[in-house]
Amino acid sequence: MIQLTYEPAFDPFHGIFRFLRLCLLIGDRPIHRDQARIVDFFQLFPYRIGAIRLTTAHRRFRQLALEYAIRRRYGEQPDDRLLFNRMEPMQIAALDTLAANGLIDPERWKLSEVVGTGRAIPPPLYSRLEEANAEEHELAEFLRVLATEYNLTGPNGLKDRTGLMEHRQDAL
Repeated sequence: MIQLTYEPAFDPFHGIFRFLRLCLLIGDRPIHRDQARIVDFFQLFPYRIGAIRLTTAHRRFRQLALEYAIRRRYGEQPDDRLLFNRMEPMQIAALDTLAANGLIDPERWKLSEVVGTGRAIPPPLYSRLEEANAEEHELAEFLRVLATEYNLTGPNGLKDRTGLMEHRQDAL
């Protein structure tokens, strides 16, 4: 397929930046690879937040979908699940690169967990990460909530609530 426009969802280098933003938000808390991928999806497409079944305490975040709707990119995109599945190779490449460079724990990554190592990020990059999280502070808070306050599996897990992944065969 020939791509005529730039799409950050299919750029592993942009994925590295997004996952580093996520690592700053969650600190040293480990999250499953699939949970990190789901959170990354909504970081890229915050106007799709309205489709998530949020708990009552977090329904205030639905207004983010309306706020970010004006930033929606030009052109049609596939449905959420198809787009999410197409992003997977680039997301995995980004996480593999972070593990190879010691920015996420390589041993935990082999176990499908994403957790920062605390290794120093170069100052210019660190300041850009901080700036991006500060500019989108409400979205950053929502992403932190998705990553830390929702389980991944089960009938009320993140897979089920977002509809991005199959959850019915999850071991409980």
